[in-house]
Amino acid sequence: MMARRWIGALPLLMSLLLLGCNPGADTLAPKEAAPVKAKPLALLVLTPGMLSHKPPAPACADRISYQPSSAPSLTPPPSPTTAVPSPTSTPTPPAPTLTPTPPRTASPTPSPTAPIPTSSRAATPPPRPPADLPPDRIVASAIGLDAPVVEVGWHLIDRNGQMVSEWDTAEGAAGFHRGSSYPGRVGNTVLSGHHNIKGEVFRHLIELRPGDLVSLYVGKQEYRYTVQQVLLIPEENVSPEQRRRNARWIGHFPDERLTLVTCWPYTDNTHRVIVIAYPPGEGP
Repeated sequence: MMARRWIGALPLLMSLLLLGCNPGADTLAPKEAAPVKAKPLALLVLTPGMLSHKPPAPACADRISYQPSSAPSLTPPPSPTTAVPSPTSTPTPPAPTLTPTPPRTASPTPSPTAPIPTSSRAATPPPRPPADLPPDRIVASAIGLDAPVVEVGWHLIDRNGQMVSEWDTAEGAAGFHRGSSYPGRVGNTVLSGHHNIKGEVFRHLIELRPGDLVSLYVGKQEYRYTVQQVLLIPEENVSPEQRRRNARWIGHFPDERLTLVTCWPYTDNTHRVIVIAYPPGEGP
């Protein structure tokens, strides 16, 4: 009885072997499938031990499980989409409230100040009273001069058989020539001083220039003068006539002026330096 059953099942077993254990084959309703590459067939040999009452295990059970499936699709599977986490949005702070800036008030531009004249000629001072005493101080800042003034006289000397007068000189001070005009009065105010001995009070007198200021003081009263001329004249080895012409610079004049006298050069006394100054705003 069992043998007949196995003989009746042989066609089915042969069909399974011809399909090569293809799980996608449908024996009930054959469909057109894609061609399958044939695999080598194994020869089935029936032995008496195989005709046992136990049902045999399905073929190729150790390799794959038979599950019906459709024909393979040619459409490629969609690529996996990686979910990109959206960035955490930082809340945007509210726009700053702009406080309206008040319009800038233009500061008035100061008008340029007119430059102060640097001329050494000072403005005309108020009227000064005529002095009743000789000056006691002289100042000329242009040459660093600030020295006391004392009154000096003269003495007689014999020069080539002739008696002539010669002015005395002060030591450490300028000498006011006795008989010359007091400051602030019409006439010639004459002062002399050494340039290389006895204090060298007038050493830099030759460095004065027209326009420089010279001040005489009588007590606290100041008398200002502006330099007009600086003369350098020979005194030694000259004729008596030349000496008389030189001496007229310390004589009397009908205008108010100041005359300063010293010798030159520093290593000798062959020349005389004559400085002539006038009150501010006056002079030739």
